[in-house]
Amino acid sequence: LSVAEKPTGNVPSSIVHPIKIINELGLPTHDGEGRVITVEYPLFYLTNVYVPNSGQKLDRLTYRTSEWDADFVQKMQQYESEGNKPVIWLGDLNVAYDEKDTWNEGAKHLAKSAGTTPEERASFKKQLEGGFVDAFRHLHPEGRGHYTYWSQRAGNRAPNQGLRLDYFVCSEALMEDGEEKRAIVRDSYMVHDQMGSDHCPIVLEIEIKK
Repeated sequence: LSVAEKPTGNVPSSIVHPIKIINELGLPTHDGEGRVITVEYPLFYLTNVYVPNSGQKLDRLTYRTSEWDADFVQKMQQYESEGNKPVIWLGDLNVAYDEKDTWNEGAKHLAKSAGTTPEERASFKKQLEGGFVDAFRHLHPEGRGHYTYWSQRAGNRAPNQGLRLDYFVCSEALMEDGEEKRAIVRDSYMVHDQMGSDHCPIVLEIEIKK
C-alpha cells in the first residue's frame, strides 16, 4: 500500500504518518475473525478489510448481509462522524457488484454463487447509499474486463475470465475537488500483470495538497 507516499509540493511528512492503529471493529459479534485493521491518518481513516465469504453453500449469507455489512458500514460512518474526516475502506469485499464486474454475467449459477447473489449485491448497494463511493466504478463507469480475481483451478487468468471482488470505497467528500479540499482521489486501477496470487493488487491515487 503506497497511499500518499508522494505528496504534492512541500506537504509536511506528518500528513502521511499514522495517528492511530485500530484492530478489529470493536464489536463482539464480529471480532476475533482477524478481518479488519484501521489506520487513522490526519486527513482520513483507512480500513483494510476482508469481508466474510458467504460460503459455497451460502451458509453465511444471512450473517454476511444482515449483520456484517450493516454493522461494518455503521462503523465507517461512526469514524467519519466522530473523526470529522473521510473514510476509505479497501480489500477483498467478496462481491462482484454489477454486470460489468463479472466475465460471465447472465450465467444461471451466479445468482446462487457467493459474491454474485442478489442479496450481496443489494447489500453493497445499501452500503454505498450510506454516503460512500466505489472509487473505480465512479472514475471508470463503463470499464469492462477489469477484474481482480481469477479462478486458478479453472485456469481463468490467461483468458481474463474473472470477477472484480477487490475495491476502494471512499467517502463522497474524497471524490469532490475544491480549494478547501486537502485530499482528493484522482484515480483507481488494477495491476493485472502482478502475479503470485489468484487476486491482483489494486491502486488508489490520492492527491494531497499543502
